[in-house]
Amino acid sequence: MAASTPTPTFVLLHGLLCDGQTWSHLAGPLSRLGPVLIPRLSGLDSLPGAAAETLAHTRGPLVVVGHSMGGRIAFEMARQAPGRCAGLVLMNTGYRGLGDGETPRRMAQVEAARAGGIEAIVDAWLDGMIAPRTRNDAALMRSMRDMVLRSSPESFAGQIQALIGRPDATEVLGRIACPTLLMSGEEDSWSPLAQHHDMAARIPDSEVAAIPAAGHMAPFEAPEAVTRTILEWLDRRGLASAAAR
Repeated sequence: MAASTPTPTFVLLHGLLCDGQTWSHLAGPLSRLGPVLIPRLSGLDSLPGAAAETLAHTRGPLVVVGHSMGGRIAFEMARQAPGRCAGLVLMNTGYRGLGDGETPRRMAQVEAARAGGIEAIVDAWLDGMIAPRTRNDAALMRSMRDMVLRSSPESFAGQIQALIGRPDATEVLGRIACPTLLMSGEEDSWSPLAQHHDMAARIPDSEVAAIPAAGHMAPFEAPEAVTRTILEWLDRRGLASAAAR
């Protein structure tokens, strides 16, 4: 009798100034399929380092779900351990290296946070990340704001340093051998849907899902749609049934 396929671990990687709250809607359904790991990324200062640490704390095959900065870490996990990636879900993210003028823009945010605390940047930062209709959801805005305020200026500075030092993942895309789902909010102006179609054209076994009425914070703005899309993709690609064995 052939040996059964090991159950994959679901690794959920949040974005900049976020935390495990990102996955409050998704983690429960995934936990019924297999083990779920939500790493704390508040202390990172290197994306390759965060990828290596996450790999070191897991065993066997992985389904890696990364939002924004977490998607960048997922690329590094695919670079470092391609054979362990059974599936990738890359949300509201990108793959290229540092852009023109990006360093001074990001460092200005860091200096503002150091001078006035995270309170000094939270409202402008969130405003640039969300769909217009999200601004009218007072409870959601309060919840996201409270989450961002749980970060410290030091943690924010480390995450920004990691993003400034990020490797370009262009050459990784064509070598990804596992099924890959690329997702973005239709109103994401930071990591637009077109960018995800560009990545899909470079990743051999991939598809794109658009999340209506959501911006860059799609897991918060449209949690039901995000969860449904991921679960249906896992089932369609045989990853949910493999996890359930």
